[in-house]
Amino acid sequence: MSGVDEGRDTVNGAARGSDFLQLAVADVPAGGKAEWLAGRLRAAIADGRLPVGGRLPPTRVLAAELRVSRGVVTEAYRRLAEDGQVTGRRRAGTVVVAAPFTHTAPPRPGAEFGVGDAGGHADGLRAWGADGPGEDDAGRHADGGAGGHANPLGTGGTDGPRAQCVEGHAEGAGAGDTDGAAVDAAGGHPDPPGTSGADGLGYDGTRGDRPGGAADRCPAGPIHDTPAHRSAVLVDGVPARPGPPGPFHGAPGQQGPARPIHSAPAPRSHARPSRTTPAAPNTAGLFGGAPGGGVFDALRAVPAVVDFTPGRPDLTVFPRAAWLRAERAVLAESAAHHLGYGDPRGAPRLRRAVADWLARMRGVRVDPESVLIVAGTAQALTLLHPVLRADGVDAVAVEDPGSLGARQHLAHGGLATPPVPVDGDGVRVDALRATGARAVLLTPAHQFPTGVVTTGERRRELLEWARAGGLILEDDYDAEHRYDRPPVPALRALLADRVCYMGSASKLLAPALRIGWLVAPARYRSALVDAKRFNDLGNAVLPQLVLARLMESGELERHLRLVRGRHRRRRDAMIAALAGQLPGAVVHGAAAGLHLTVTYPDDVPDTEFAAAALAYGVKCHPLSWHRQSPGPPGLVLGYAAGSPGVIADGVARLGSALRSLS
Repeated sequence: MSGVDEGRDTVNGAARGSDFLQLAVADVPAGGKAEWLAGRLRAAIADGRLPVGGRLPPTRVLAAELRVSRGVVTEAYRRLAEDGQVTGRRRAGTVVVAAPFTHTAPPRPGAEFGVGDAGGHADGLRAWGADGPGEDDAGRHADGGAGGHANPLGTGGTDGPRAQCVEGHAEGAGAGDTDGAAVDAAGGHPDPPGTSGADGLGYDGTRGDRPGGAADRCPAGPIHDTPAHRSAVLVDGVPARPGPPGPFHGAPGQQGPARPIHSAPAPRSHARPSRTTPAAPNTAGLFGGAPGGGVFDALRAVPAVVDFTPGRPDLTVFPRAAWLRAERAVLAESAAHHLGYGDPRGAPRLRRAVADWLARMRGVRVDPESVLIVAGTAQALTLLHPVLRADGVDAVAVEDPGSLGARQHLAHGGLATPPVPVDGDGVRVDALRATGARAVLLTPAHQFPTGVVTTGERRRELLEWARAGGLILEDDYDAEHRYDRPPVPALRALLADRVCYMGSASKLLAPALRIGWLVAPARYRSALVDAKRFNDLGNAVLPQLVLARLMESGELERHLRLVRGRHRRRRDAMIAALAGQLPGAVVHGAAAGLHLTVTYPDDVPDTEFAAAALAYGVKCHPLSWHRQSPGPPGLVLGYAAGSPGVIADGVARLGSALRSLS
């Protein structure tokens, strides 16, 4: 795959980094690596981003992500152990046991979080399983082990004939995807209930940057040409060519031409659709005129062979076994009074877990008392409506293109939504000032739908605007799902008193959980708690406690590493298929997230294209749904929920639909 010019990112992996301390590979010095890493760890412990009781990542995982020898990480951990700041607790991992007596002053905005650097990188922390000084090597699992017992629940798909799932079990062949070759079978065994494991995830099955993971590796260089497909597709403006035929790329040429689902039987799909061909959907209400408030519900209800709806994670790998273990443990340890009405702010245990998660993963240092547990980002916006209006805010500027759903939520709350154009660096701050709005809703980590990552220079401009009296509503959309670029810090980490931060577990685990979090400036907190109290008395307590346990144990991080590898391979499959079926198209947002945006040179309106695609059995969003100002036509295509074979089938249907209109 060719390079992607996306805020200095690259698709070939040269700019990749680690969630832990949010370090970029390029930041690792040529010499003194252990001293450099130990210094970053000491600073993080000193300023509270990794509190006492927090765990460091396994040495092999961190070494692979930073592309250094394992000895470098082990030596850094040893130095902290000699200082008395960490200790090895066998299967519990390397744990912080003491902070330094002299605390360093917190960094000034932008100093440590890289506002002025080329990639806008920052330091943050991440909790992991075992594998550090003093670990029990005899009890450590082998990487990629698939020799455990089969998953009794039959949960999730597998990226190979016998790929290891999150809990360390082995899933049987045919349980879902067959995205690549089987991961190494090394006789791994499952972790005992309540333990975090020690490198038992099966690293080769979830990432492509270790030897032995070639089938999972993001291809470097241009996609190979084949005689059948000579037309180029652009990935973020750079030409790329389709990959070779085969099960990994799901070559559309093997599928045969797609036909409308109402005129002839659909071609065979790896998704195993129903034998009954669905009738042609009535798309006039969906794609005719401006989309209404119920358009997403209506589209969700329409049957289709392939669903490219954006924002859908891979729900087949929901960690059911880990969730059940955590649920049993929560029920076993909960007293009767824990089953009553909870704190409307959220369960204290989850608020602590979220505060630690934000410090480790997003560089956001926040007191648990400042965290408000909500039912997803949608409810966070709903709770903010009256609070903002009471503060004199009657308009919230939005990105253009930007999320239609978010815009509808703001409008439902009586707030105007003036559009602000987005370019290759992020939202244009000069245009934001011109709107006169006192608040703006942003998705800076991975802009929806373009996929642009806000650059360091543009972040500085945004912070200057906010310091002058503006308020940023930060939707940390898709922040954890990055593949080919270093992580960037949340804006909340840089200017806490001018940013309302919103995140959720919907893309991390499943939208059905309806659990999210809102961290607002101090002046809004009391009013937001009142709004939450009188809205629903607080989220259900038991699911909160289960999620907290998954965060504390490291299960959530392991699940995230698993799905990242699967999503990256599906992204590659979609780009390869688009190269053959939509020649001349430009793919945007390939470096992160769960969707791609595709613009095409044809004169066909994207609403007509989306309607035709639905007639051919494919659901997707027209880009114009998410615009307020005119722009080139395009489609927003989610790839996380389908296997490469299903993706290739769906893209072939898109090609047939566009040709039928042309």
